Amino acid sequence: MRIAVFVENRNGVGLTARILSAPGAREHTFLLVTADLDGDVGRWIEEEASARLDGTRVRNLFREEETLAHAQFLEETGPRISEFARAESVDRLILFNDQSQRGSRVAQALTDTLPVVLVQDGHLDFHYKRLSPGLRDQNWYYGSSGAAAVCVWGPATAHHLLYRTADADPVVHITGALGHSDDPDLVRAAHHPAPRPARASREPLRIIVLDQPLGDQRKLAAGQHREYLRAACESLAEFGEVAVKPHPSTLSGHLNWLGTLPGVTVLDESALADAAGLDSYDLAVTFFSTTYLQTLRAGVPLVLFSPPPLNIVFPAVNHALLRNVGSVGELTDVVGQLHRTGKFTGNNTGEPLTHFLTLRDDVAERILAVVLEAKVREPRSAPGSARDALAPTGTRAERALRAVRERQTPPRSLAVLGLGFGYVTGVAIPVLTYTQALLGHSPVDIRYIDLSAYCRTEDVLDALRDVDVVLVNSLAPLWRSAIGNELVGELASDSRRVFLYAHETEHVMAYEAEHQTLRHKEMLRLLPRLSVLCVSSAQADMFRALGVTDPVVVYNTVPQDTHRVRARVAPDARPRIVMVGSMQDRKGLDIFSRVAELASAEGLPWRFAWIGHRTPRIASSTLVSDRVTWMGSLSRARVREELAASDVFFLSSVDDPMPLSVVEAVQQRLRVVTYRRVGSHEVLDGVPGYRSFADYTPRAALEALRAVLGERVSEDDYREVEELFGIPAFTARMTAALGLPGPDDVPDRPSATPARDGEPADGDPADDHGPGEPRAVVPQQIRHLNEDFKRHVGKGNIEDALRVGTEILRRRQPVDVLIGMAELRAGRGQTKEACQLLAAAAIAGGDRGRVWAEISRVAALLGARGRAIRQLARRESVRAQVTHHSARLRKGD
Repeated sequence: MRIAVFVENRNGVGLTARILSAPGAREHTFLLVTADLDGDVGRWIEEEASARLDGTRVRNLFREEETLAHAQFLEETGPRISEFARAESVDRLILFNDQSQRGSRVAQALTDTLPVVLVQDGHLDFHYKRLSPGLRDQNWYYGSSGAAAVCVWGPATAHHLLYRTADADPVVHITGALGHSDDPDLVRAAHHPAPRPARASREPLRIIVLDQPLGDQRKLAAGQHREYLRAACESLAEFGEVAVKPHPSTLSGHLNWLGTLPGVTVLDESALADAAGLDSYDLAVTFFSTTYLQTLRAGVPLVLFSPPPLNIVFPAVNHALLRNVGSVGELTDVVGQLHRTGKFTGNNTGEPLTHFLTLRDDVAERILAVVLEAKVREPRSAPGSARDALAPTGTRAERALRAVRERQTPPRSLAVLGLGFGYVTGVAIPVLTYTQALLGHSPVDIRYIDLSAYCRTEDVLDALRDVDVVLVNSLAPLWRSAIGNELVGELASDSRRVFLYAHETEHVMAYEAEHQTLRHKEMLRLLPRLSVLCVSSAQADMFRALGVTDPVVVYNTVPQDTHRVRARVAPDARPRIVMVGSMQDRKGLDIFSRVAELASAEGLPWRFAWIGHRTPRIASSTLVSDRVTWMGSLSRARVREELAASDVFFLSSVDDPMPLSVVEAVQQRLRVVTYRRVGSHEVLDGVPGYRSFADYTPRAALEALRAVLGERVSEDDYREVEELFGIPAFTARMTAALGLPGPDDVPDRPSATPARDGEPADGDPADDHGPGEPRAVVPQQIRHLNEDFKRHVGKGNIEDALRVGTEILRRRQPVDVLIGMAELRAGRGQTKEACQLLAAAAIAGGDRGRVWAEISRVAALLGARGRAIRQLARRESVRAQVTHHSARLRKGD
């Protein structure tokens, strides 16, 4: 097979080299092709190909001597790539970017004539503070060219491509990232971050600023870009040596300006910022960049700086070596702590790295398989065509309606409270899937708050102060976190919109009531004040019995693999019966084993397999039969493969509200058997291919298995159930539920932050900006916070001084900070707050004469209201001085 690869840069050549290293790649002919008129890009690509591809020739669609304007060059790119494909008998084409100026022309020219496979070559999962109805960022449209298949790094990109619009239906494969997902150093850093050994206190830092061409790419006005970059460099210079590494695509105007920065070393923009090059630095700073993969490899902490005017934002990743900040002041606080203590404070909450980057060691092999199997997409028909008439009635219309509703009703900001976020357990999967589907439609500010990272309620409340909706993911935070019940109670008392998305079963409730008795009682008192979202009707009935007035059933969802393999239609001669779940008594370990023993005793040629890790929750009387193949924990891809190779999914759980494993079995068209009391029964009852057993006994389960093996799965009914748990439908239900009134029908709370003069209040239609940047608390000693406060005041950084001062006053009330905060508030015309701070300073102790003198000075800034305070302060200052002088005279006597 003849496979063309369109490359636009050195990175594309490196990716091609990795694809060529896949098993079986040498059986095919690969043709490298590029489009360059000026000659520089083509020359760089040829040099890279010569070094990495044994001198493989790179075809350029243009000759250097051609005299074409840029517009003519782009117009010619499409016809020339078509002619190249025809002349070279190309069977497939690999593309790394279908939204670049050249790549978009190539995609438009070839997608209807031969299979074009798009392979992700960089981090695309950026968040946005706002998205206007017009043109969005280039990354938003990635994968929309109608490619035959798209290979992406992880679930986040897959969700964005699949649910960006109502009619988006690309063939998406989560393959992982070439050179990243299969890199042992990066895998090690992802799972076991090993920061550098602690530096000596106050030792100068070596800092590298990885600049981005924000102005050249029109992501930020050139003046603003330079203003924030200058301020950041000046602040960082206080802590050591600062070097700036420009992006290779930076234009000469910005490069010349960088040379004017005082005290900064400007590095060669053409040099690669790889792990080896970063190893000599103590800290890296950037705006948003795929460079985070290199800093992780090198073990170098990275701060991702998002100035307020910058729309595009790198998402917060929960990792010890990554930290998101939203202002120069926050940046200097984080760097200051590293300088003082030698320890870096990474994000203590956020999304897991594996949400953006799937880790596996066969990425190239998977991509090559996708390329070989890809087929040209059928062209979309016009409305009213015969193809539309054959489509399921209303399906497209319903999806389009859901898309419109999602654009109207999502909250501007949503915080998810939980205890860890990952794809290891079924608790986090639905909410991660939902939040990513939300981000696929609009710039919702999603914050993942891991309560295990916090020890004070005040810190979490501060992180949630400007959030519209708070979603508590399961009851676990209320049982396991020392501040869980108090926090949620505070939010409910403050008339905040708080929702609890429950996953718990009666068995779990009873277990926690026994082992977490006090917190369980607190949780029961709290429940009637919350809006509870349930995964099944039976679970909703359980919460009604606990005092919840109106629980809402939203069910749940699982990530969908569009290329999943379905199980065989007719059972095998030796039917395979499988269970997926951790090995524990609640999952029915004993009954599954006894059914296997009973089937063997009756001479049935059935094979039993259990996929899942062993837990300590297995009683000594539980049978673990050797008639069952215990497969242990497997990757998600392997689980899919094992399900496809089975005939019946036997959920042996005695108590499960709505198991995700059953949904996955339905997606792959397995016959399903469950106990009647689990949540799956209410949505599958009566569907051909499903059986339940009312008596929780091995004999009853065996008969249900025997019955289901004798019938065919109903494709129509299974598809209906699959759509019920599909991401679009689940997203629509969750979004609608989050807009419902609470149990007390409390209207939306007013803004917690009063509007400043001349500015619209939060929620005003005139305010089209998204919520503030999420930030995790920087745990510091009080003396370090005092240093930060003095530095911000000295530099005139009022916002940052107020932020740090507020944090200090939560812990202690030093008189200097009270006076300083009062002066800052007075300067802003916040008279009431200034008076309160002066009152606190008056009773805080210290040198009374000096304290009253300072109070008098600040009171002069308060106008008429401060006159009385100033007169009192003068008298008290004089009295303190007289008292002090008298005491000295008596002591001298």
